Amino acid sequence: MKKIKLLFLFTLISQFFFACKKDGELIEAKSYGSITIRSTTTADVGLLLVDIDGKVTDTLKAPSSIKNIKAYTGKRKLKIYKPGKASTPIIDTLFSLKDSNAKLTFLYTGSLKIIGGGYDGSITPAKGNSLVQFVDLEKSLPALVNMKIYEIYFNDAGDLLYDEVATVKAINKTSFSPYIELSKPKHGDLSIGYYYELFNAANNKKLVDLLTDFPSVLFDPQTPVFQENKVMSLGIIKDPNAGVFTTTIIYDTQLK
Repeated sequence: MKKIKLLFLFTLISQFFFACKKDGELIEAKSYGSITIRSTTTADVGLLLVDIDGKVTDTLKAPSSIKNIKAYTGKRKLKIYKPGKASTPIIDTLFSLKDSNAKLTFLYTGSLKIIGGGYDGSITPAKGNSLVQFVDLEKSLPALVNMKIYEIYFNDAGDLLYDEVATVKAINKTSFSPYIELSKPKHGDLSIGYYYELFNAANNKKLVDLLTDFPSVLFDPQTPVFQENKVMSLGIIKDPNAGVFTTTIIYDTQLK
């Protein structure tokens, strides 16, 4: 009986040993990496499914989601689509996943898709300054617009004044503009923030007036007050309730 047990044990060990061999090499265990997906969508888009190599691994919800998904390293196929619409994905891409974290950032409104955007650390503002970039999300605007940014402030007599501080050219509907760097408003407590005008890039016709709409460059969802050491990706929109132009925050990074 003891001999049978020993023989059985030897057989199990042998099978395990040879199962771990391939062409004389030990088979290495699969390693994992992760992909961080950051989505911004409008409410009508609803739920989105994240599919890696044909398997739904997570969901994304409006208006924004940040998901960190674990997957095997190597070449992976990623799809993002609405439930029941796997054949018409919003995103369908191949990526090579390593041990370190991969990132995918995208904006989707149903009629507009922008992959990328958000702060990648490639440029750094001076201490106390902030970086801002724009994309045009307003359907009524032409394909390309130019923007002039102003600081609006009061003087000691209470008059409303403004100074031009920056220009952003050729803002389009499919990708973010290059960053511009804004500093703390020079008029201090008399300043009410940064605002903009828009012009048709083709003929320089003014489309949005500074002192009619008071369209603001937002650093916070509730206020145009400047905030230091931030990186903002903003969408140009027309407020459906107020009927005036403003900006909406798409990506927001606070620098240390």
